[in-house]
Amino acid sequence: MDHSGLSQATGSAALRTGAGAGAWSPPLALTLPVILALLLLPLVLVEMPPLLDYPNHLARVDVLLHYRTDPFLGDHYTASLTPVPNLLMEAVMLPLASVLPLYVAGRVYMALAGVLTLFGAMLLNRTLFGRWSLWPLCGALFIYNATLIGGFMSFSLGLGFLLVGLSLWIALAGRRWQVPVGMGCALFLYFAHAIVLGSFLMCLFAVEAVKYVGQGRKPLTFANLGRDALRFAALLALPAALFAGTVGTHLLQSDAAAVGARDSTPVLLLKEVYWRLKKLTELKQWRYRLHDMLAPVLNYNTLLDVATLLLILSGMVAARLAGWLRAAPAMMLAVGLFVLAFFVVPDPFFGTYFVSIRFWILAAFLLVAGTDIRFPSARAAAAFAAGLLALLTVRTGVLTLNWLAYEDDVADLRHAMERIEPGRSVLIAWAGQEAGCCNTREFLLTQPPWRHALVALPSLIHLPSLITVERRAFVPTLFSHPGKQPLTVTQPYRDRCMAIYEGVPVDVRLLSRPEEATLRDHVEPCPHYIGWRDKYDYVLVMFSNVFHAAGLKPPPGVQEVYRGTVFDLWRVER
Repeated sequence: MDHSGLSQATGSAALRTGAGAGAWSPPLALTLPVILALLLLPLVLVEMPPLLDYPNHLARVDVLLHYRTDPFLGDHYTASLTPVPNLLMEAVMLPLASVLPLYVAGRVYMALAGVLTLFGAMLLNRTLFGRWSLWPLCGALFIYNATLIGGFMSFSLGLGFLLVGLSLWIALAGRRWQVPVGMGCALFLYFAHAIVLGSFLMCLFAVEAVKYVGQGRKPLTFANLGRDALRFAALLALPAALFAGTVGTHLLQSDAAAVGARDSTPVLLLKEVYWRLKKLTELKQWRYRLHDMLAPVLNYNTLLDVATLLLILSGMVAARLAGWLRAAPAMMLAVGLFVLAFFVVPDPFFGTYFVSIRFWILAAFLLVAGTDIRFPSARAAAAFAAGLLALLTVRTGVLTLNWLAYEDDVADLRHAMERIEPGRSVLIAWAGQEAGCCNTREFLLTQPPWRHALVALPSLIHLPSLITVERRAFVPTLFSHPGKQPLTVTQPYRDRCMAIYEGVPVDVRLLSRPEEATLRDHVEPCPHYIGWRDKYDYVLVMFSNVFHAAGLKPPPGVQEVYRGTVFDLWRVER
């Protein structure tokens, strides 16, 4: 069914003929399998993709899977029963990792995230325009985006469920099952990821808001507004109660510390929004914003990313001018809301980082799913399919080559890990800005692209979490923040884990010169590196190539036991 109240045709009547809702055109039927093969190819070829947070998530799943039966893990970790809004990866990965090797299960999870997101875009497009279309396959160009490269695993899979849930809400319009199904989707998305739930509600708001405008609009009365408000209250009631009653206050306090505010009053949210608006007046922030606009197509080649985005946008403009493109007003309103959120919502936000780019990626998917192009001929459709496949092939090739090169860094870490005895504690450090490492122009210019995910952060930052998986040793950077993660460190070892900046290694200089610590270094109540010689058996140094190139020396009290390409291992002498 074509939801005419949500979509608006802009082409001629001749362009509205074509395949029915249940029929797939030959270009679509031939193109989709090739696209899926291209999307899955990197996951088949590479055991450990260079996704920022991904190794840490894998290690957390492994601990949750084995802490009851492994004495070392059980002594150091315990599961948290708090219903945190970030459990989708555990819900999927724990069953998968029970029957598959951990690294295989992780790649199956990523494959599921990519396929479901592409299917969700196609389903939403079909729900809006009443037919299966070739156009939303452009969403394949957005699958390997900044959030997946960043290893934001629950969000990446949750995005697919959001698109499916939005399709269900639209398809059930006017039926009694709409609100109950919407409530189920909202509760599911709460446990998937809080940002996904918030984005879902923004989409539903856009869908319902457009019913009050245009031809055949819904009367703008208090009765209608009241009914819609009650329906939204029903959707939000249980997730809001869960959040407020469990993790809301804790995260508010954590984020207050993270942004330098020393209060946890209800006006903190307004302060953070004001902070973001104020920061936008700085030219430096606009440079970051402009780069963040590449988030939907972020790969390992900026020129290719810019070209990809320009091709999509220029193609849409050309199709609009030719009268081939029609758009769903509700989705365009949602795109506008996400664009606004991209510029306004602060980073960090309630203890979560890289929040704003997620809205930009959502806007990109809705822009493709919420528009439809009726190609004037089979030849034009075939030409579009061929161009899409050619562009996706080039992008997949660039991505795969970078992923394969990253395997040398993984092998280097494994050579270092071989020297670590099981049951030990390992402090993770990096060369730091003193050596031109991380968040510096020198780092971006001298390191290969697979080593700097999201530009600002190295893709290696969470790779040492695999020490817990492969050597059953304790690392302080494992995700275990109370109120954010379903895993916590047991009390005897709480002074060795990080409180706010999870996964961030220690700058090497702090091991010998703690007086040079900055506010960020001191933001935690009990910095895990204080007294490190008594707490840890080893220090693993990442970006040791930068460390040695800068002429830096190890701190007193350690002995080098391995020197690699990007990882060094020091044994703490007692």
